[in-house]
Amino acid sequence: MRPHDVNVRVHPAGGKEIRDVWPLATLVAFLFDGRECDDVRSLLTKGEGSAHDTRAHWEPISLTADELSAIERGFPAPDPSRVLVPEELAAAQIAVPAASPREMAPARVDHPLVREAVARALYVRFDYGEWADVFTASLTRDQALALLADTMLGVRDSDLVEPAARLAEEDTAALRLIAPRPGVRPPWSGGLAPGKGGP
Repeated sequence: MRPHDVNVRVHPAGGKEIRDVWPLATLVAFLFDGRECDDVRSLLTKGEGSAHDTRAHWEPISLTADELSAIERGFPAPDPSRVLVPEELAAAQIAVPAASPREMAPARVDHPLVREAVARALYVRFDYGEWADVFTASLTRDQALALLADTMLGVRDSDLVEPAARLAEEDTAALRLIAPRPGVRPPWSGGLAPGKGGP
């Protein structure tokens, strides 16, 4: 039987180490930040990993693919019927190229092009790393360049150089829209303070 509770030491960026007890499902959800199932299982066996600007340590845990799938079934299910409204957006990202993004850059959620894209956005999935529903909307090359130029105003960020260069080579781009569910908090959000290990 796998542990239901895990002793963790978490190190928030710029903060002090916190020792806590997290449900195993909370640790798994925490590690899904930008990762696939095999990556999460690998980190569990190493006993350490970083996500959400926080580093965590725990006693190594070995999970089979079926055991990890059973934990995932307890996470929120996709909701393709959800209607996206601009006020619910937490983040927007320019993705290049549209079909299989290799570069991502942030966009302002209050930019007129982003707000206009909400009306034609299509539901993609519930993303465990974002702990939010993800939508996508197509962008013309000119729209993507306008959004990227807006983001780069007054900013010297080397992370934006590659998306800008890629846009010069590609004809397609998409807007990735991230919308948390009202009243649904990430399970690890309470676990970054002592004694609040999540559900």
